[in-house]
Amino acid sequence: MTFPSHPAGILPLKLWRPRWWDGVALVLGSTTPDLAYLLDGSGLPVWPFSHQLVGLVFWCLPLTLLGCALVRRAAPVVAAQLPAGGRFALRDYGALRFSGHPWHVTAGSALVGAASHLVLDAGEQRFPALEYPGYLVGAIVMVWLALVIGRQRLVRRWHGDPPAAARRPALFWTVTAVVALPGIALTPFLPAAFLLHTSGVRVLTALAVGLLAAALVTTATDDRKWEAAPGNLT
Repeated sequence: MTFPSHPAGILPLKLWRPRWWDGVALVLGSTTPDLAYLLDGSGLPVWPFSHQLVGLVFWCLPLTLLGCALVRRAAPVVAAQLPAGGRFALRDYGALRFSGHPWHVTAGSALVGAASHLVLDAGEQRFPALEYPGYLVGAIVMVWLALVIGRQRLVRRWHGDPPAAARRPALFWTVTAVVALPGIALTPFLPAAFLLHTSGVRVLTALAVGLLAAALVTTATDDRKWEAAPGNLT
């Protein structure tokens, strides 16, 4: 499964050498080969292209760079709607808005993340009995990593304080549900829906699109309120 197994396999690099790696690009890069499953049954030649070495450059890299831009744009608004999270410090992730990495670090992290996906897939194919235990290990590792990052406030240490963002959870989660739920409901009726990995990627993508749409609507609504505020001369 794309998440959490593949991000869990590569994110420790960020903790090891935070200046060497763009964590957002590592995580997104590790998932982009499987985005080809969105198009299963369409007849487009995106698989196995996305899982080949040439696909790392011409499929995974551009998709990861686009994903990084979207995530950084949406992070402050999404994080502001989350609960504090205790030791997980969930609202700190709004600071992902600020990269601080040169372009070559982000691009290199994207490629390494995608390459790690191919390595893990090769291991699963060679030792198929380890596939499902690997999913469980990945989930445990991701929770542990999130706890380490949150408890030590590493996101703030790496990126500074999150930018201010209004908390409007009712609007935000309503928009998320309105956008994501139809896509999730449609998933069983799409081509190749019987494949678990295909439907799983489609559900995750629907959720991601819902979060991005909610961030956009929440930000746009706040902008309109500011523009209409008395005394605003801009």
